Amino acid sequence: MCRSTLDKWWPVTYDFGLIQAPVETVLERRLQMYLYHGSDDCTRQDLNRPLELCFKTLEPLSFQHTKEMYLATRFGWTAFFKNGTRGSDPFLPMLQSSKALGVCAMRICITPAKSTCPGVIWEVYDTEENGGDARGYRRSIAAANDGGRWVFETSGDPFPFEELDRYTARKKRDRFPADLLWTYLREMGIPHISDSDFMIGDACKGGIIARPKIEGARHLSLDEAIIAY
Repeated sequence: MCRSTLDKWWPVTYDFGLIQAPVETVLERRLQMYLYHGSDDCTRQDLNRPLELCFKTLEPLSFQHTKEMYLATRFGWTAFFKNGTRGSDPFLPMLQSSKALGVCAMRICITPAKSTCPGVIWEVYDTEENGGDARGYRRSIAAANDGGRWVFETSGDPFPFEELDRYTARKKRDRFPADLLWTYLREMGIPHISDSDFMIGDACKGGIIARPKIEGARHLSLDEAIIAY
């Protein structure tokens, strides 16, 4: 059975971001931010190719996260992935993008079953006008294995559609399972996320913002990152 591209790239795709804005708008603003802060060595590469080849552009994967990929989706949000060896670490880029564009952004983390630290995490960032606080945080829900001990944590005001009774399950790992997160995402206008959701016409469209490789840093192929995980 053929694996989907998103499944194949799970070191990158199990923890990713979504921004409620067109991909071109996100790319332009993100590059402007880097240039404003003195990162003149940042480059942009536009993408218009099959999804697998878009992800191949992220290699080599790195602990230093030197590449950010932004892809358009059929449901109107821009997806964010980074060339990290242990997920895309979307927290800061999503918070910054939400603030810069005045839109909603999210972190979505659903670890693979074989992960050594399994968990489901949903973080929402937004403006104060749309329920965010002064720092840009709107809502956070997490059920995760923290070094062998399951924890369940929430912050921010619940959305009207949240199933609050699920948070009282006896086992903390059962309080926020992946199926509940997907239910919430549908309420946010995101019906599902699969390879086909990135096909805009006959190709995936977006871009990569890259910084130069760091000398002496460890760089891995996808296969090497999976083995090292």
